[in-house]
Amino acid sequence: MPATDSNAPSPEEARELLARAESLGSSATAAAGWPHIAFMLSFGVSTSMGTLAMGLTTGPPYFIAMMAMMAWNIILVVFMTVFAASIKKGFTKRWAIYGGLWTATYAVAILFAALSQGENLLGVCLSAGALAAVTTACAWHEARK
Repeated sequence: MPATDSNAPSPEEARELLARAESLGSSATAAAGWPHIAFMLSFGVSTSMGTLAMGLTTGPPYFIAMMAMMAWNIILVVFMTVFAASIKKGFTKRWAIYGGLWTATYAVAILFAALSQGENLLGVCLSAGALAAVTTACAWHEARK
């Protein structure tokens, strides 16, 4: 007959410990995505409004809008890398998809902004709206994970 360990939990205690561990693990991974969701929404606002401002201006105001957008983007990236230490399972794969979607949309938006010279209001507004829609949809998807 095998020896029993007097320190081992009873079956009921073991079930309780497993349930508690699962609960803690779930809440830890659920909370991990919020810094990234906030980053994504803020990044969407910054790039959407920045490209809109660049598309509606020329000359020095264009560069002021671009520099302001770049400054905010740097601040956002620094905050995310410093303060968002934990990452939800699967986030790195999804982040690559989110980044790819943003990059494709941003390339189109910057093309409109750069070529607009303050004239192509519809194209600039639609591309800025597309940036907002893509980043919001990505953040929404991440929040539901």
